[in-house]
Amino acid sequence: MKNTYALKKDVNIRGLIVDDEEDIGWMVSKFLTSRNLKVDYVDRIEKARQKILTNSYQVYFLDLNLPDGTGFDLISDIRNNNNKSKIIIISAYDGITETRRAKEMKVDLFIKKPFTKKQVLEAIEDLD
Repeated sequence: MKNTYALKKDVNIRGLIVDDEEDIGWMVSKFLTSRNLKVDYVDRIEKARQKILTNSYQVYFLDLNLPDGTGFDLISDIRNNNNKSKIIIISAYDGITETRRAKEMKVDLFIKKPFTKKQVLEAIEDLD
């Protein structure tokens, strides 16, 4: 039986998930880890900043509504550390203001909650 959530190619990707909803962070982490990605998960902006400074990630999954700020607060830190990293926002806050700001900040993809595993997989498909 074909796995409908398989990557099209072998990848060596490291990612950071920043989301205060533990069940979402855990689910995305487990899903990506099962696809041979190395993933770290944090639930606060300050924890994410520490990870960004000490690790090299190719992809970031950011929630917008966090207890100590928004995912937007991390974008300059990410760009300063590795301008080629892919930034993906996963958020229920997907109004005109948020999507416009994401576009202005050159976010690579905006995925609305609730989301599917397929959307997450497609978001990382072009990374190498």
